[in-house]
Amino acid sequence: MNASQQEYRKPLQWGEIDPYRRGRSHVGMWAWLLQRVSAVMIVIFLCLHLIFTYKPYLQFLLLLTVIFHASLGVRVILLDFDLVNIRHHRWLIPWVLGFGLVLFALAWFVIY
Repeated sequence: MNASQQEYRKPLQWGEIDPYRRGRSHVGMWAWLLQRVSAVMIVIFLCLHLIFTYKPYLQFLLLLTVIFHASLGVRVILLDFDLVNIRHHRWLIPWVLGFGLVLFALAWFVIY
């Protein structure tokens, strides 16, 4: 079937819910959204860290959030500079997050 024979469904109206919304959302959109949320969390944890210094649980959360944010940033860099083919973007998320967890464990156990 070529492009002219494809049937397109009508656009959604205001307030109408797409039943296939979850299946059509791209993993890159979720990575982008989680990176933005982690940026806000970094600011919150940093402020709390400055107010309540030397609290290990705040340091733990701050380091975990920074590593998560940085891992997703590395994913974006790898894709933007064409260092990884865009076809492999789904496999890239677990790899960079796994590498981030290894860095987190190394940093945490060196500090404590």
